Amino acid sequence: MLKIEVQKRDSSIKLDEIRLQDKVPAVIYGPNFKNESIVIDHEALRGIVNQANSNSKVTVVLDGKEHICILKDSQLDFMKNRIKHVDFMVLDDKRRIKTFVPLNFVGQSLAVRKLAAVPKFFMKEIQVRCLPVDMPEAIDVDLAHLVDLDSIIHVSDLKVSESVEILTDALHSVATVKMPKKSVE
Repeated sequence: MLKIEVQKRDSSIKLDEIRLQDKVPAVIYGPNFKNESIVIDHEALRGIVNQANSNSKVTVVLDGKEHICILKDSQLDFMKNRIKHVDFMVLDDKRRIKTFVPLNFVGQSLAVRKLAAVPKFFMKEIQVRCLPVDMPEAIDVDLAHLVDLDSIIHVSDLKVSESVEILTDALHSVATVKMPKKSVE
């Protein structure tokens, strides 16, 4: 699990001054948790933002106490290649949350191997509801199920733990294969 140390933010210091000190203003909040303005070292936060997806658990250490969170939002300044602000949401182990989980495409399709077809992906992530302890980092999609040109993997075909409820429509297509377009010479 990812881990980062943070400090409480002094509200008398302007945000631009915080950023000039190579720090990032942020907020940590959640159910049964008092919202707290915090600051984080920019380089340490960059490592977390680069590794985390929308449902990666991050241990945030504030005043010596660890809080299991997810990175709920981040604002980036693409021109300066800097993180401007982030939100951490403290997870409640007894409360189910909705989140998007990325799809991890694994295996090789027989249609790709034997027919020279190409895979086509319709989704990168699906929405689920579960307790934080049951939240998957990613959901594997086995492309071996794409055996011919009529094969389609639907959301209903995805395998998840019984404790994870898939909220994305079960009829949505996740992946298929098709023949490549011939180039005109």
